[in-house]
Amino acid sequence: MKDKLLQNLNNYEKALISLETNIIKIKAIKEDFEDFDIYRDSTIQRFEYTMEISKKLMANYIEYTDVKIAGQKAILRKAFEFDLIDDDVWFDMLEDRNNTSHEYDENQAKELLHKIYTYAVTLRVFYNTIKQMIEEL
Repeated sequence: MKDKLLQNLNNYEKALISLETNIIKIKAIKEDFEDFDIYRDSTIQRFEYTMEISKKLMANYIEYTDVKIAGQKAILRKAFEFDLIDDDVWFDMLEDRNNTSHEYDENQAKELLHKIYTYAVTLRVFYNTIKQMIEEL
């Protein structure tokens, strides 16, 4: 089971690095750049799958150390209890992630991109926290 946790941590790290790399690239170009929409949309998609992997990693860690848990909000609440996360922004991130998969709106995409810059910092803090906790198991 710990091998599964380590594999999920590795997958999460790859997804996070991919997101952070895209953020660096998109911040370096102007919004009127011809392919800006492609970079914006790929950044949003990288955010989506990084969020999915983070929730899976949280759930697997909680199951390994305590009890099996399901449901996005239940996982986040339990992650608070386990000190895996410490910021209410996770519920905002979850809502934004869920909204992106239901409909596409140009203005919403622009707004979300700017939120992702902040969200990426939160996702990195989670990585550092969960990595340390897994290493201590």
